[in-house]
Order: sequence, then structure tokens, then C-alpha cells
Amino acid sequence: MLICNLPEPLQLIFSENKPSPCSDLEIIQLERQKNISLPSTYKDFLKMMGHGAGKFLRGSDCFYQHLPQIQEWAKQLLLENDFPEALPKDAFVFFMHQGYQFSFFRLSEGDNPPTYSYCEGQEEPDFVKSHDQFSDFLKVEIELYLKSSMSRSS
Repeated sequence: MLICNLPEPLQLIFSENKPSPCSDLEIIQLERQKNISLPSTYKDFLKMMGHGAGKFLRGSDCFYQHLPQIQEWAKQLLLENDFPEALPKDAFVFFMHQGYQFSFFRLSEGDNPPTYSYCEGQEEPDFVKSHDQFSDFLKVEIELYLKSSMSRSS
């Protein structure tokens, strides 16, 4: 698993939050339903915590049950905001937060693809490359979670 190069932070998250993984069958069904092949690093994420991980990423739509809807929600958000660019045809929206921002990767960009984002009200007329790899996105989210949980406990 490519994501497992983050063992200590993941152990800290999983000691506080019980991860709920997706089954291989669920991932296969998602790929068939969308007629796509997901990057292996993203599949690793789904296999670890595809149905949730307690408080980690709570409040964001990024787990298995959200995936069919957030593709459409992202397109609607772009239309509502008259964003000049359409999602690339090979975009897979994997994360949406509070209905005003989302992140995606392109299925054509490898097993650990860069991530791109859009946030309502942004000045840039293009999508912003937010991370060089999906695993970097996850690493940043883990670091943010650990910082906020430490500040709550002190």
C-alpha cells in the first residue's frame, strides 16, 4: 500500500477513531458503475477507511456513500458560480467540504495522482493544483486533524 508510508500518523488516528474499510467488492462495484479504474493509492484509502474513520474527516463528504453524489454536486457548484472551466472528462471528485469546495484527481495521471481543487469565490479562473500526489492530500489532512485534536486536548 502506497499510503502506508504514513504509519505513525495513521496509527495515531486509528487509536482514537475506528476505521471502517470498504470491501474489494464495493470498490469493484464503484469502478464498474462509473466505468473507471481508480488509482491504487486511492483504493488503499478506501480499503483503510472508505466508510469513515470516526472524527477524522467528519463534516466532509469523502466516504463511499458520498462518492456517487459528489461528482454531481461539484458540477452544480461550478455552474452556480459561473466558473469558466468544466471538470476534466477524467476527473474523479473524491472530497467535498461543506458544499463550497471540492478536490479531484484525474484518472489519467497515475497511481498516486496530483489533486486539484476548487473553492467558491476563488479568484483563479482555473482549478488549483493543491497537492503533487493523493497521498500528500491525505498526509496534510492527517496533520491538520492531529493538530486540532492536540489543541482540543490541551
